[in-house]
Amino acid sequence: MSTLFVIGNGFDRAHGLKTSYWDFRKYLEKYAEDFLVQMENLYSIAPFERLDKRFKKNKNIQNRRDDAIYKTLWKNFEYGLGEANEAEMLDFSKSIVDDLDLDGGPVGIKDTMDDYWEEQYRFIEGLNEYVGKWIRQVRLFKAAPMKATFIDNSEDYFFTFNYTSVLERIYRVPSNHILHIHGGLYPYCDEPPILGHGNVKKIEEYREKAERAAEEYDEGKESIYNAVANYYERTFKNTNECMAFRGKFFRQLTGVNNVEIIGHSFGEVDMPYFTYLKCCISKNAKWKFYYHSSEDYNAAKKAVNELELDIRDYEILLSDCFWQ
Repeated sequence: MSTLFVIGNGFDRAHGLKTSYWDFRKYLEKYAEDFLVQMENLYSIAPFERLDKRFKKNKNIQNRRDDAIYKTLWKNFEYGLGEANEAEMLDFSKSIVDDLDLDGGPVGIKDTMDDYWEEQYRFIEGLNEYVGKWIRQVRLFKAAPMKATFIDNSEDYFFTFNYTSVLERIYRVPSNHILHIHGGLYPYCDEPPILGHGNVKKIEEYREKAERAAEEYDEGKESIYNAVANYYERTFKNTNECMAFRGKFFRQLTGVNNVEIIGHSFGEVDMPYFTYLKCCISKNAKWKFYYHSSEDYNAAKKAVNELELDIRDYEILLSDCFWQ
């Protein structure tokens, strides 16, 4: 009998690693501020000049602003990527078209507008490159094993959402027993890190709007609708594609009788993975969901319902139980 361990970012953070979404934002603020400002602007987050932190009043303002930014976008960053301020983007487009003062209406401007939006929004293609640069500077030298049964474990399997090489370097788990579903670091993983939302409906919605605008010969609307769709495509994480090229790992899971999930928040974008994993393992498998907070507990309950697990086949336990 083997166990499948499904590992989320809470696992790495329990080892003292600075790998939260907010840590990624801090990295961008320090090393790629222009990129950060451009991206956050699309989510109604205005830039803020950080003045001398010795002034208590300014520090309090910064803390309140950081808290607001965290709740607006970075608490659940991947979900938030699919929720840009579309109304503001559309209003901006309308103001540009209005300023053109076209006698014949918004016709003959598509190429010009397309080039303009490409220049405005193409920067987001650099997102995953920055993710890779950020994760490469996360140091593991202070991390120590916390789960004795993981050390040199070549019996079980590890499906990890994390980019780091904690399993390989700290626990010496064989690489052929690990799947970094969202990529990781060479030489432990051949695929680079990827990050993104899972809202394919937004892409389809704006493609359809662009088609209708084209039928109505409104090139201004057609252009901005396609620009919004392009932005969402560039920030989209295709879960089906992530799974399609990992068949060898999934075929190894047929003998798995136990599943333990630690450090994961069960975000909507990742639920297709759990559904697929359920299909790969034994139908009689027992599941253990570990939670850190009441919010995590509620998310685990929701996941159990979505997976349609029988009450006899799962437990929801405090994360402390995992580390014992």
